[in-house]
Amino acid sequence: MNKNLESLEYIFQKLIETTQNLEKSHELLKQKISYLEDKLENNRKYLENILNSITNGVCTIDTSTNISLLNPAAKKILDVDNFEGKKLKDLFSIEASNVDDVLKYCKMSEVIDIVNASKQRLKLKIEASYVYDKDKVIGAVLVFEDITRLEALKQENKQKEKLATLGQIAASIAHDIRNPLASIQLFVALLEDDNVDDKKEIIKNINTNIQRIDEIVTNTLLIAKKVTTKKEHIKLNELIDQIEKEIMNKLVSYNVSFKKNVEPLIITSDKNLLRSIITNLLTNAIEAAKTTVELMIGRFKNSLIVVVKDDGCALNDTNIIFEPFFSGKQSGVGLGLFIVKKAVEALNGKITVLSTKKTIFIVSINV
Repeated sequence: MNKNLESLEYIFQKLIETTQNLEKSHELLKQKISYLEDKLENNRKYLENILNSITNGVCTIDTSTNISLLNPAAKKILDVDNFEGKKLKDLFSIEASNVDDVLKYCKMSEVIDIVNASKQRLKLKIEASYVYDKDKVIGAVLVFEDITRLEALKQENKQKEKLATLGQIAASIAHDIRNPLASIQLFVALLEDDNVDDKKEIIKNINTNIQRIDEIVTNTLLIAKKVTTKKEHIKLNELIDQIEKEIMNKLVSYNVSFKKNVEPLIITSDKNLLRSIITNLLTNAIEAAKTTVELMIGRFKNSLIVVVKDDGCALNDTNIIFEPFFSGKQSGVGLGLFIVKKAVEALNGKITVLSTKKTIFIVSINV
């Protein structure tokens, strides 16, 4: 009997100890759960703070494209507070029935147009990616940015650039027209002089300069359209004499001497384009020269070779001088050499630039 009582007491004692150990374990478990819950809550708040701080909109959807989350930036952009029961297409006008379609759409359309709840038309730059639970896709997250104002500014800047380009073209036309206009003024003054006998020659020169103005306008349009050529027989000496009269005022104003060596050839080419090439090269050379500009023209085999030299400073980069609106001169417009290049190409020719102590332009044209 005593042995049974002892055994029973022992069992009770063990039961009490086990119960106490269980209570301690339970208390420790409660503390651990409380700690994990606090940590989870802190992580949730931290994540919430991040989402609240992001200036980009964040939207999450489930696999059926139901919206499950919008951060404050997204609510502000879309102008919504309550998104319960909303699908992605309700707010973004994205027609997609599943997550795969959403990602394909966003990949193809990096910028989308929407109308928000306030009827504002917005442009959104949008990216989307899958949300996984282990290896299973459970939805997608969309990150978007309102670029409406940025796009408007881009369009405004494009418009300003177009206007600036038009201004530069207008300046180029005005720049090129001054020379023949100055010649016309000179010839008109001679017409008014009763002591001048050969007025027919003066009228001829006036008509030539008026034609030159028309050619300048036509050649300036080379910038905007494909060049067409019109071949004719050209007396080279007569053409160069006309060009020399045209550049005379510039030679005087820049105090530059002009030397020429031109073969008395009759060639077949486009007179307007050839005049534009030589005039622009000479004008460029006069403006760059220190004292002298030289022009040499001759035939080599089946090609007409035009060489223009000046004794100005060497060019730093001969690769960019033919770019439109590039100019090394403070008052330059940067269209002269661009027009030269287009005209040479229209005549199936080549242009070469050598620049050391002197700058030499060599043009080769089939005639």
